[in-house]
Amino acid sequence: MKTDGRQQKETGPRMIPVVDLGRCSRCEGCIEIAPEVFRVNTDTACIEVIDLPEYPIDKVNETITYCPEDCISWEH
Repeated sequence: MKTDGRQQKETGPRMIPVVDLGRCSRCEGCIEIAPEVFRVNTDTACIEVIDLPEYPIDKVNETITYCPEDCISWEH
């Protein structure tokens, strides 16, 4: 997978951002940085990842960097 562009390229396993809800403090910083990727589930009040065919690598990496609970990561 190339990581030098804004969107992931389908050259390897699909990378999906995930949120460890057990560690998440629901600060909503991820939504502030990448509202196209993260949202609050209105039924559970938890942060969730929006199902997209591709995720903006730069934006997701920024949320990983700035998450105060270190609960966001990439999964294959």
